[in-house]
Amino acid sequence: MNAYSYHIFMFPFQWQIKGYDDKVFSEQISLKNIDFALNCNWNRIIEPVIDSEVNDLYNERNYFYEFVHDALYDNGNDNSLVRHFEREEPKHSDINYVIDCGGKGVYELKVCAINLNLYFTGVGVLSFYLKNEKYSDPVSVFRINQGGRRVFPPYIGDVESRNQIAHSIEIKGLHGRDTGYREDFKRFNNKTKSNTPASFITDMINEVALNITLKPVVDDRMFVQCYYKNEEWAEKFSGKSYQQFLNSSDWYEFVFIDEYGGMTCQNEKMQRDLIKKATYPRWQRSKSLYGISRYSMMLLTSDTCPQFLLDYFVTMYTRMAELILVQKSSVLRFSAEVTYISNMEEKKGFVEKASSLYKEYIRFVNQIHFREVSAQEQGIELYQMLYDVMNLEKHVNKLDDEISELYNYVSLKEDRKSNGTMERLTKLATIAIPATVMAGVFGMNNSILNDGKHLLYNGYLQIFIVATVTILFGLIINTRKK
Repeated sequence: MNAYSYHIFMFPFQWQIKGYDDKVFSEQISLKNIDFALNCNWNRIIEPVIDSEVNDLYNERNYFYEFVHDALYDNGNDNSLVRHFEREEPKHSDINYVIDCGGKGVYELKVCAINLNLYFTGVGVLSFYLKNEKYSDPVSVFRINQGGRRVFPPYIGDVESRNQIAHSIEIKGLHGRDTGYREDFKRFNNKTKSNTPASFITDMINEVALNITLKPVVDDRMFVQCYYKNEEWAEKFSGKSYQQFLNSSDWYEFVFIDEYGGMTCQNEKMQRDLIKKATYPRWQRSKSLYGISRYSMMLLTSDTCPQFLLDYFVTMYTRMAELILVQKSSVLRFSAEVTYISNMEEKKGFVEKASSLYKEYIRFVNQIHFREVSAQEQGIELYQMLYDVMNLEKHVNKLDDEISELYNYVSLKEDRKSNGTMERLTKLATIAIPATVMAGVFGMNNSILNDGKHLLYNGYLQIFIVATVTILFGLIINTRKK
């Protein structure tokens, strides 16, 4: 890879099928209910055809446990847990991801691939694989990461100031739209719906899935995965200056995607604590240092970095990062559904919606929520770091409690409903008792009637009729009051 740096921007999102808001959760998140476009510049890819990609897939399948494969790869069937789409143009044309930072410069990166994965939990990830072959200085690399990942203004003043967002982001060379794929963020104002992503994001996704709406997961930013070759920095951290470099602003700003020279943490102790937790030093003496935050997975390395480390970084480690993002996005999606169902009270379909949610949650736990995905030591350690930094264990445990409480509440309501049914049956049986007694007393073998004592018979008959009617009306009035 003849590149100074390589950047992968991942946009995790939740999707909702239009017109399915009132349906049970299983229907809302069923991939079968998405209206996929038949003729567009996206292809559903089951098996790669390019030799390098075939090799990568072979390596990946051996790297990950077999039980994880269904969550990573599209099997081509309707029951697949994930639908995998790839943009066609980068395979045979020069496509560029252009970040215009105004007076700070314009940065053009080669697009190696654009992928879209839609998962059975109602979430998805749009990924841009970008190669930087022009800019070697850290200022440029940092600006690429900072400007290229922002998909909408974090605050309305930034539409004018452009402190966070770029002046524009454009993907040049793609087919399918006369207006192109460009966002200059000028359309955003204080009346814009919150969490509205850049137009090129929504346009691309809706070209594949025609009937869905989407919502970002990682606020106004895409998740960044980046390796950067900087020989000078690699010399520092690979030797005796390791600890000094670890506590430097350069390393902190690189890992946490700050602007170069603009470190956001202004407390020395906090900075050291955060960077220590975020650093993975296994290959430190070999001039390769990893860093992981909630928004990034970074590799700082040298010009002589072993090729297999770079290959692993853009293949296996990207898979792990995406899987973690999918788990986090799914937990948030399930939690939102718990809140929605809890507020339904006695509305029609309450029990069915809660049961459907519980069913899909069990599927999520069994088929996509993994505590370990590989037997490789480095894979185990990096995946655990990603899992911990996203606080997934805490979020999953909380979700488990929420769903258990909702399930118990639904069970209690069902028990009450059953008890109410039994109560009504008991009342009906009570009403029938006087009639049963009358039938027994005044049956065909009644001796009073046979003796001709009709007056006594009529008296008894009247008493039983009055008693029966009184009991009946008493039960009806009591029931109406309750």
